[in-house]
Amino acid sequence: MRIDPAAEAQRLLEQVAPADLGELADDPAMAVEVLFDVEVTKRPPSPPGQGCAVDGTYHPGPSPRILVADDATPARQRFTILHELGHHFIEHDDHLNDLPIDDADRRDEEICNEVAANVLLPTELIERTLPSGVFTAQDVASLYSAAGASRMACCVAAARHLRTPGCVSLGQSDGTATFTAHHPTTPWRIGRGTLQGEDSLLARAGRNATRRARGVTRVRFASGTTSGDVHGDAFAADDGWVYQVIAADPCSPWEKGLKFALVDTGPDPEDIECVHCGEASQVWAAPCKQCGDRICPQCQRCSCPLGPSPRVCNGCRLLKPPNQFPDGASLCVDCN
Repeated sequence: MRIDPAAEAQRLLEQVAPADLGELADDPAMAVEVLFDVEVTKRPPSPPGQGCAVDGTYHPGPSPRILVADDATPARQRFTILHELGHHFIEHDDHLNDLPIDDADRRDEEICNEVAANVLLPTELIERTLPSGVFTAQDVASLYSAAGASRMACCVAAARHLRTPGCVSLGQSDGTATFTAHHPTTPWRIGRGTLQGEDSLLARAGRNATRRARGVTRVRFASGTTSGDVHGDAFAADDGWVYQVIAADPCSPWEKGLKFALVDTGPDPEDIECVHCGEASQVWAAPCKQCGDRICPQCQRCSCPLGPSPRVCNGCRLLKPPNQFPDGASLCVDCN
C-alpha cells in the first residue's frame, strides 16, 4: 500500500496548535520536552550506516526520549529533533500502525523528514523560492540561504514540489549523495552516502569552474545498479556542499528543446515470499552476494545462516545486534 508522506506528516501535525508550531521551529529541543514530555539529550555520532537517515534516534520508553548527535550543526540538530519527534507521533498513531505497509521503516523515515520540513519551512517561502516544477539545484541552495533551516529540510521541501518522479540530493564534490529526499511517486531510493561516481553531476559540478552541471544522467543505488535515463541539474555552493535535482521526465524541466524517450526509471522489483516470516514483499535491492536470494524487507533475512542472536538493551529496551553492546555490556552504545 502506497501513502503520501507529505499528507501524512500534515495530518500528524494537526495535533499541534499553530502557536506551538512556532515554538517548535524556534527551539525544537525545549518545545519537544515541554509540549510532548519527550526528553532530548546529546549522544556521540552513530557509525556510518546505522540509525536514522539523520543524526539522531528515538526511544519510545516507557519514558520517551530523543538522542541527537553532539557533532551536528545547530541547524541539523533542529531538523534531527523534529525528525525524531515524527517517530514519536507515529509510535502513537493507530492509523499508520494499522496499515499493511511492505516497507514501514522507509515509510516512517520519509514521513519524519516531512514533519521536520513542514515545521521549519513556511509554505510561502518555498513557493516564492522554488518555481513550480522547474526549479534548479541553485534554487534549492537559495532556499537554504533564505530560510535558515537545515540543508536536509530544504531538500525535503524541494522534492515535494517536483512535478514528476525524481529526487533532490545534498552531496559532496567527490560524487557522494550524502542525503536524498524523494518525490512520493519515485519508485527507487538513493541510500544515504551512496557514491554516484566521478562522472556524476555532483562530481562534475564540484570541479567545474561554473560550479554547475546539467544534462541526461543516471543515478546509482546502494546495490550498485543504476536508474534509467533521467534529467539532472547540480550546483556547488560556496560552503562546499553540492545540490542536485533529478527529474524522471521525458522532457527536460530546464531545457525545453531537450527530449528523450524515458523507457525505464529504475530496476524492476521482484515479488518474493519470505521463507522465514512468510510475508510477501516487492524488493528492489540486489540479491545477497552470498546466497543469491533477495533480502526480506520485513525480517531482513535471506537464505544465509543466522549470525549471533540480537539482544534487548536494559536501557532503551530495544532489540539490537550483539555488536552494539561493548564488551558484553547490558547497555547498548547509545545508552552508555
